[in-house]
Amino acid sequence: MTDEVVDEGPGESVDLAEEVIEEAPEAEAETEADDDRSDWSEIEVDGEVWLAPPALKSAFLRQADYTRKTQELAERRRAAEAEHEAAGAHIAGRARLHLLDEQAQALDGLDWPALEAADPERARALRERRRGLAETRERLAFDLARKEHETRLANEAAEAEAVLATGRALSEQIEGWSPALAAQLADYARNFGVEADELRQINDPRLWRILHRAHLGETLARRLAEADRRAGRPTVRPAADPGRPGGGVPGLDDRMETADWMRRRNAATLREHRRPRP
Repeated sequence: MTDEVVDEGPGESVDLAEEVIEEAPEAEAETEADDDRSDWSEIEVDGEVWLAPPALKSAFLRQADYTRKTQELAERRRAAEAEHEAAGAHIAGRARLHLLDEQAQALDGLDWPALEAADPERARALRERRRGLAETRERLAFDLARKEHETRLANEAAEAEAVLATGRALSEQIEGWSPALAAQLADYARNFGVEADELRQINDPRLWRILHRAHLGETLARRLAEADRRAGRPTVRPAADPGRPGGGVPGLDDRMETADWMRRRNAATLREHRRPRP
């Protein structure tokens, strides 16, 4: 009996080669996909981190910014409505207090001896009403005073929190921010007529940054001028016309300070323009 030998080796090799050929494009596609994701970045949505392409990330950031601004607007609206409601309640309470005072004054103006002689029962009822008005007024006045005190404390707390929030923002945006630096900026602002109460109401970090940059610029200019003076370097001044000593303006001298030179020059130019022409 002849044994038939089946050589499956080459067949298996061909099958494996075909599988490799078929799988190669998929592997290559996955590699290209991984390469395309090199500029992807992580974003957090509802506490979960996702890998997203730049366009999708920008869309999520815009949506998050829109949501944040919408929430801030809604909070401001609620705060404004609550403040309006509180103001209305306060005005209504004051109006009721004024009405109670008017009613009490009207009763106090009665001729009580004559009323008691003519109608004792009515006099007794009106006296009870007068005592009731006094008690109601006392309770209402106490309640209004308490609410005013609470409102004042709440406003002071909100102002203090705003100041702290501004300080935290400035400590991140301005290097070396400190109470001492804030005091320097306050002194600098007062040179321009800004009062301390007005400064306390400035809770926008951007305005403080502008003030800080202005102060830095003036301080730097003053230090440079002082350094030039100590080094013996001449101060830069407007060049005079060689054919007209002093620029042709009486009282001008190239040895003058720049500010004085410019002030006299501008004044002379203004006088020249105002002079009637022949």
